[in-house]
Amino acid sequence: LSGSSFEFFAMAAPPAASKAALDKKIQKLLSLRPESQPVRESLSCMSGFFVENSLYTRRNLRSTVEAQNIELHNSFVSKFEQIENAVEDMCACVDELDHACEQATTELRRSRSRTSSILEQATRLRVTLASAREKQQILDRFLSKFQLSPQSVATLRSMDTPIDERFFALLGELQQVRANTRQMLTTCGQQTSGVDILHSTGEVLEVAYERLFVWVQQQCRGLEHAQLLQSLARGDAPGLRGLKRALCVMRERPVYFNHCARDIAKVRKQYLVQRFQAALSQGDEHSRPIEIHGYDPVRFVGDMLAWIHQTAASEKEVLATFFDTLSEGAADTASDAVAPLGAETVLEFVIEGLVEPLQVRLERVLQAGSPGIIPIFKVSQQLSYYSSTLLTVLAESSALVELCTNSAARYYQKFLDLWDAQAQRVRQNVPKTYSSDLTTPHFVTETVNILLEVLTIYETALVPDEQREHDFHPVLSAALDPLVGQCMQIAAAMDPGDAPVMLINAFSFMQAPLRKYVFTVRRVELYASLIEEQMKLLVDRQAEALLTRLGMSERIQAIRDRPPGTSLQSIPCLEPMALSQCLRSFYTALFTLGTLALPQIEKIAVRNLRSEARTGVAHKVDEAYAELYEQIQELGVATHTPEQVRALLEL
Repeated sequence: LSGSSFEFFAMAAPPAASKAALDKKIQKLLSLRPESQPVRESLSCMSGFFVENSLYTRRNLRSTVEAQNIELHNSFVSKFEQIENAVEDMCACVDELDHACEQATTELRRSRSRTSSILEQATRLRVTLASAREKQQILDRFLSKFQLSPQSVATLRSMDTPIDERFFALLGELQQVRANTRQMLTTCGQQTSGVDILHSTGEVLEVAYERLFVWVQQQCRGLEHAQLLQSLARGDAPGLRGLKRALCVMRERPVYFNHCARDIAKVRKQYLVQRFQAALSQGDEHSRPIEIHGYDPVRFVGDMLAWIHQTAASEKEVLATFFDTLSEGAADTASDAVAPLGAETVLEFVIEGLVEPLQVRLERVLQAGSPGIIPIFKVSQQLSYYSSTLLTVLAESSALVELCTNSAARYYQKFLDLWDAQAQRVRQNVPKTYSSDLTTPHFVTETVNILLEVLTIYETALVPDEQREHDFHPVLSAALDPLVGQCMQIAAAMDPGDAPVMLINAFSFMQAPLRKYVFTVRRVELYASLIEEQMKLLVDRQAEALLTRLGMSERIQAIRDRPPGTSLQSIPCLEPMALSQCLRSFYTALFTLGTLALPQIEKIAVRNLRSEARTGVAHKVDEAYAELYEQIQELGVATHTPEQVRALLEL
């Protein structure tokens, strides 16, 4: 407050009586805080009507505030009067509404007394309606489970409607109806209604089966033939899916199903024959025509068998996907008399179409000019291999497997016949003379080289180890037995000292390629015994010739033939001078090796056998000298002991 305000309060107050009250007011004013929120709001409100700060306005401040207050109350009263009038109008309306409700209540009581019978009847009708609706729901559910709509029956019966997804869906509903009926017959005992439903739906079902049967035949024999071939080849065409569904449904009727399966098999059979003919004569974008290699029977037959094996495997996958999945979700109602055909049976019928063209070409190769022993053997092994490999795809009784097995046997027999023919040529062309180097005869070398290639081929054959020896025995007999006979025939005309060398070379050459195979062990042992026999004969003859050349054989024989009690000096060849000269020649031969040289043994081709022959001859010489030394030791003409001679002979 300003100083003029304090002056005003000082002048207005009485000097003595109101001093205490004035002090109280002053203290109250001084205790006020102008910066507080209530004071600020009060001053702000006063600024609206307290526009002039003068002595007059300050003195009349209270009256001004009170006048302002009165004005506000008068404004409130005038505004509230309108509300009061509206409330009075609303009360009047409420009174009128209450009066109308009382009238309505009275009227309602009168109408209720008159319509109670109608309400009771309506209640009964509502109960009846609810019961009828419940029965209707039960009837609808029964009909949905045990009856098809007339439109659905017409769709299944009509020959004009297509075989599409809707047809199969309706057929599935019909089968479900029959399944529900059978369940009702077994659980509820509703014999009459169940039998009637089965009879009526059975007629519709048979008509549907006939339609499906005709449709499948049309797919196989009609205009859709080419499209069906492509669909089966791709395995995912819409037409194929419809055909699968049709066969899946007809599996419950094995007679229809088997007819359709045979029709499909005929289509696939014709398709594969066409593809095989095209592969033979035209080839495809990935390979050349197979018949372009007709000059090479191994390549020709191998390409045909490889194509057939690959096609059979692919066809098995197609038919397995096509037929094996049919049983999923299909009821097995076939009787024991008629069973649905499986994928294996259909596959055998389809692949049977390739038997005749393959057989014709195998016969053509077999009847053509002889391509040689090795190609014929390779073809027989190819046929044997594929006859075993095809068993993973086809049954053992299938025509294709039997053809491969029989053809393998025929080619194998042809192979043996060629060996026999070669043996005949060898017998007719036995050389009258033999080589001076005593090497293996040319016909033995040629035959063994062919046999070596045959062994290499046979090693990769799919033959169990326990059967290999028995299986390959005819080959060894046909190839090698004639060689042994021919070599023996040649040896009979040779010098006795040369024949064993030639036979050892020939037998060792025959034995060499057989050593690394388990299934030729017995043949190796046979040749080992023949070589041992000839080796013994060679050693005996060479040792005898050597001892005869050195003069020791005559003296040893004289000692053996000496009568008991006869002195050595009395025998002419055992007199000390002659015996001493013979022993000097023997010792000289031991040191110079000139007389002990064995030219026939040096012609043995195998080093081990050559060394064995030398050692055998040395042992014979050592034994002979030891026997002679023991008998003539008393004469004192022997200057070397048997141990020294054995050392010189490197024994």
